[in-house]
Amino acid sequence: MNKNSLLIFIASVAATGGLLFGFDTGVINVALPAIREQFSLTPSQESNVVSAVLFGAMFGPFLSGFLTDLLGRKKINIIASIVFVLGSILAAIATSPGMLIFGRLLLGLAIGIVAATVPLYLAELSPKEKRGQMVTYFQLAITLGILLSYLVGYIFEGAENSWRLMFWAGFIPAILLLVGMFFIPESPRWLLSKGRESEAIEVLEKLRSSDNAQKELQETKDIIEEEKKNKGGWKEFFSKRLRIPLFIGVGIFAIQQFSGINAIIYYSTDIFKGMFSSSQATLATVGVGVINSLATIIGMRYLDKWGRKPILYTGLIGTAVCLGTVGLAFLMKDNLPEGLRQIMLVGGIYTYIIFFAISLGPLGWLLISEIYPLKIRGFASSMGSFNHWIFDAMVAYSFPLMRASSLGSNGGIFFIYMVVVLLGLFFAKFVIFETKGLSLEDIEKKYI
Repeated sequence: MNKNSLLIFIASVAATGGLLFGFDTGVINVALPAIREQFSLTPSQESNVVSAVLFGAMFGPFLSGFLTDLLGRKKINIIASIVFVLGSILAAIATSPGMLIFGRLLLGLAIGIVAATVPLYLAELSPKEKRGQMVTYFQLAITLGILLSYLVGYIFEGAENSWRLMFWAGFIPAILLLVGMFFIPESPRWLLSKGRESEAIEVLEKLRSSDNAQKELQETKDIIEEEKKNKGGWKEFFSKRLRIPLFIGVGIFAIQQFSGINAIIYYSTDIFKGMFSSSQATLATVGVGVINSLATIIGMRYLDKWGRKPILYTGLIGTAVCLGTVGLAFLMKDNLPEGLRQIMLVGGIYTYIIFFAISLGPLGWLLISEIYPLKIRGFASSMGSFNHWIFDAMVAYSFPLMRASSLGSNGGIFFIYMVVVLLGLFFAKFVIFETKGLSLEDIEKKYI
């Protein structure tokens, strides 16, 4: 297997964690009606079933943070894959809402782990000129997982025990991740941090030319020697020298989540049902998944060519325009021709998904995998992932409340998200720095 093929194989195996991320967060949307009917769920039980993955994911980074640096990137992903397998089985065979919730909590825990560790692992295995593309495999896998969950829901809709079949479908990629992780190498940067130089150079020589492997080995060794002067952990994470990376790790996920991605998806379902038949609405939802995946592939092609900041500027401006368009469609619903309003709503939603998928979607995971020093990279990436889940929870909690108020009927929600995205332009301009073409060692030297 040549070096490029090996890189693609490694990315495909590791990114299966992203596929499970997308599938296990998306499948509940198509499985819930059948679950609700079988267990006669109360509103409280329904809320717990839906949100269990989210709460489990919030704990994942705390588990993975120190274990990633202690045990290695590969071992923690093997642990996550085992948790995925157990969670899928428990959810599929659940005989009560409590058992289902516990299974979903396990799935969330695994999602929280891979969300922190897979982008980090891919960043450390990738040559600098392909790092953006490689890490974005994770975001692509998330979108493919969401699309897969929609397709599985469409295929099994109306079947006996349909929701169990949907959860069993998630068991297959969980097994593939578990098996595949045994055939890919450990991060050479982690191996060097543990003094295992011969193993590190062996991995690097499989993935780089001989000269580049030796150069990268020496750069990483130099960085490790410098880092010995500083202690890792919480104190290092909040130190003055890492203030900008900390700000980036918090800010990029705040903008990502408060750009309204989940609100758009929630509203799109209602809009499609209001304009189409039930089956057509389901296919339209599948269309959202298709567009999301295709746009992510486009983003992968240009992240390393254009750079992080130009892609982010493009995405922020595009999502702001789309959010404003959808908001106006709600605000002026009584004064617009129905055909024009439908174009503004459907076109605005689909175009929003495109701009989000090429920019804010992948950039959060990419940036937190790049900007932190090696000594605390696993820990810091886990904390970045935790930021994602905190902001996701805030959006999930606030959205139904805003939707039930006048903000829901007059499009005010979308204007709020539009303002957040526009503020993100200042964040992109004055806080985020360009990492295109820089090795992880070059980036780290900014803080030594």
